[in-house]
Amino acid sequence: MLFLKILLIILAVLAGLFILTFVIYWFNADMKLVRVIYDKLQPHYDNLEKDKKL
Repeated sequence: MLFLKILLIILAVLAGLFILTFVIYWFNADMKLVRVIYDKLQPHYDNLEKDKKL
C-alpha cells in the first residue's frame, strides 16, 4: 500500500514536470526569457572598450 502511494506521487510529479515543459515549449518561454536577459545585458556590452586589432 505504501509502495503504491509512493509510486502515484512519483508519477504525479513526473506528469506535472512533463506538462510544465510542454507549456514552456508551447509558449516559447525559454526564448522569451533569453530575449529579456539579452536586452538587460546589451547596454553593458555596448559600453565595453572595443579592440581595434583585426
